Amino acid sequence: MDRAGIRLLASGAISLLIALPAMAGTSSPLMALFDTNHDGHVSLAEYQAYMARGFARLDANGDGVIEPDEFPRGTHAKKPLTQAAHRRQVARQFHRQDVNHDGFLDARELAAPPR
Repeated sequence: MDRAGIRLLASGAISLLIALPAMAGTSSPLMALFDTNHDGHVSLAEYQAYMARGFARLDANGDGVIEPDEFPRGTHAKKPLTQAAHRRQVARQFHRQDVNHDGFLDARELAAPPR
């Protein structure tokens, strides 16, 4: 994973932490963002779908690639980030967050700081 990808993931995680403080151990607003089928846990597909929204916001021209000039100011990305590469990065993050390895994120795993 290159620096641009790491920064993209970190910025997404930071955005969640800023927007939804003190969510650890609760399930309402944070789970509502990710848990689209309302079954009480977040699947990889749900996690990727939510995170893809951030990718789409950065992909200003909508071509499925975030070019270095589309990254937020202060990001020194030298290589483009494709949508496929982003999905793989998000999947790796999901699996790191899934501490009990059940294939889903519960509210506590979802709200935990990025691993």
